[in-house]
Amino acid sequence: MNSVISPGDRVSVEKTVKGFFRGLYMATVIHWTSSGRLKVKLDGSGMVKIVSPENVRKIADKSTDVDGSNGLTK
Repeated sequence: MNSVISPGDRVSVEKTVKGFFRGLYMATVIHWTSSGRLKVKLDGSGMVKIVSPENVRKIADKSTDVDGSNGLTK
């Protein structure tokens, strides 16, 4: 897995308030903004948020397989 966060990657985002941990949610990266933040689309709700990359941890690379098998064979 490539450690660089790029569009289409699956990530987990820490929700913090004044430095205190308030939760965790999963999202898909849409793109980097010009100010160096990440625009992500939340799972479930489909809401789009702009978050600091310091609060983001990469879970998986973007799937490039057309058939949806993710490279696995039966």
